[in-house]
Amino acid sequence: MSNSHLNRLLVLLPVLLITVLFAGCGDNTTGPSEGEGGWQTYTVDGYTFEWLVEDSLSSLRIKVTAPTTGWVAVGFDPTSFMNEANLIIGYVDGETTAMRDDYGTGAVTHDSDTSLGGTDDVEIILGMESEANELTVLEFRIPLNSGDQYDKALVEGNTYQVIFAYGYSHADDYTTQHAWAESASIEL
Repeated sequence: MSNSHLNRLLVLLPVLLITVLFAGCGDNTTGPSEGEGGWQTYTVDGYTFEWLVEDSLSSLRIKVTAPTTGWVAVGFDPTSFMNEANLIIGYVDGETTAMRDDYGTGAVTHDSDTSLGGTDDVEIILGMESEANELTVLEFRIPLNSGDQYDKALVEGNTYQVIFAYGYSHADDYTTQHAWAESASIEL
């Protein structure tokens, strides 16, 4: 190991120790915080929600990471629990990534926008799964205003209730009950 690497390690060691000591404190929630390239990040209980408003495309780019190999979801602006939320749910099965644009039809129910007469307005960018680490990552894009009656129009700078959820490992579908769910107020 070179002296420059050793010096960097010695400088970083106290930071790493403090990080480890405080990692278990509080409610296991961080953020939102701004990252590289304007990305915002919110983390709770091992679920990470990252977002970036893409003005040139009038869209919201989203990346969700969850400690599961089952489905992962995020929902925007519900009136009560899942009711009337614009939900995006997806999973990775082998080398296939599946995602769907849903609408909260009740407090604990949802259906695909297309089955309700709307449109599927989600563009898959990336889907990957790590069986070894029990982790699923989905990256996608949705329009800020799709014009679909089953999608909420989103405005940069406004604050919305956002719901987060994931299914049990290997629950690669859109219907299995969630293993975990949480919500937060997020400014886009």
